[in-house]
Amino acid sequence: MPRIIISEPGKTPQPYRLKIDRIVTKIGRGSDNDIIITAGSASTYHCKMKRIEGGFVLADNNSTNGIKFEDTQYAIIDLEDGKKVQIGDDIDLEFTLSDEEKEILSLEDFEPQQKASFPKSKEQPKATLEDDDEIILEEAPKRVTKKYDPELEEQEEIKRRPSQDRYTVKKSNTGLSFIIFMILAVLFFVGGLTIRHYQEHKTFIFSK
Repeated sequence: MPRIIISEPGKTPQPYRLKIDRIVTKIGRGSDNDIIITAGSASTYHCKMKRIEGGFVLADNNSTNGIKFEDTQYAIIDLEDGKKVQIGDDIDLEFTLSDEEKEILSLEDFEPQQKASFPKSKEQPKATLEDDDEIILEEAPKRVTKKYDPELEEQEEIKRRPSQDRYTVKKSNTGLSFIIFMILAVLFFVGGLTIRHYQEHKTFIFSK
């Protein structure tokens, strides 16, 4: 059976034996994993060891600190007899096979699965305003100042008045026009009488 040894900081290395036909072995801090590790750099469901055609691989499970081989982080690592890999930052995993197991696996076609892991994107720090930073302010809209015009102001005031006030002003103007008309009519009437009296009597009306 394949043998793995898990070494955590401050703890005695723990060996595990697995059946050669076991498909998946879950490794992580969660209590429902097949192999439980307690180191702080491990995630709850950190990685999985999988049985594939011709061998075994260790696959990262989108953990925080990943899995590494020779200080390089990988998404998948091919496991070979005597290979040592790192889980998280400080957990070692050593994988070994017996001669019988190596012979069994050699009869199967193995295709390498190992591939590097792309670095996880980190949140960009928020920009801070330094003393030398330039602040661009939008120009405030210009305020248009109107020149004061008394006549125009009076017209605007009349427009702003209620309709009843405008009716009162219109009615007042109409009354004034009627008075002027009556005065002119009386003057024309008196003038007409004076001219007619002069034509008939050759004297003015008020002459003695």
